[in-house]
Amino acid sequence: MTGAGQESGGDGSAEYGPTALLLGLVAYGELSAFTQLAADAQRAPDLAGRAELATLAAVEMDHYVRVRDHLAARGVDVLDAMGPFVARVDSLLRSVGARDWPEALVATALGRGLVTDLQSEALEGLVGEEAELVREVIAEAGHGAFVEARLREACEDPQVHARLAMWGRRLLGEALAAVVATFEEHPGLAAVVEGSSGASARAAVLKRLKSQHNKRVSALGL
Repeated sequence: MTGAGQESGGDGSAEYGPTALLLGLVAYGELSAFTQLAADAQRAPDLAGRAELATLAAVEMDHYVRVRDHLAARGVDVLDAMGPFVARVDSLLRSVGARDWPEALVATALGRGLVTDLQSEALEGLVGEEAELVREVIAEAGHGAFVEARLREACEDPQVHARLAMWGRRLLGEALAAVVATFEEHPGLAAVVEGSSGASARAAVLKRLKSQHNKRVSALGL
């Protein structure tokens, strides 16, 4: 059985290994993205926007189903694998919840980018089918020119532009804090992402996440 299966806990009980937990985190990220995009579609000012975000939501649900099925084939209940991360992810989503359509666009363009970057970091610690699965999810995660074009339209208003630029920085700060907290709560999961270098690797991961986020902010004109 691969690393996504079960291993014995220190008290003799069966618990999921760090690879399964990592895929559980990926699965919950995809499920959360689906529910958020579906909700944000209702904020769209026109039918084209609603259809586009609904389509993106469907892509995220497909990702979730693929990770769920992969885990199930290895004897892992996706609900159990996702469980440790529900409170942390939900808290993050509440703290950066979009208040309107422009903020929803920022969350789609920048929030998903941060998730994809973190999944890319995780690839360093994954092998075999797990690595290929995450690689496929990353390859299909792009939200494309539509969201970027709509965001640029919204930013033609200087006040909206200033608000979204500040909100994008807040999104980064909240997300990095959540990543650090998750690593602290799940050392085995952190080890998969960081490898054997420990604290220095964590600092490097956070630096790369920040750098990639800032590049996306600049590309969006924020």
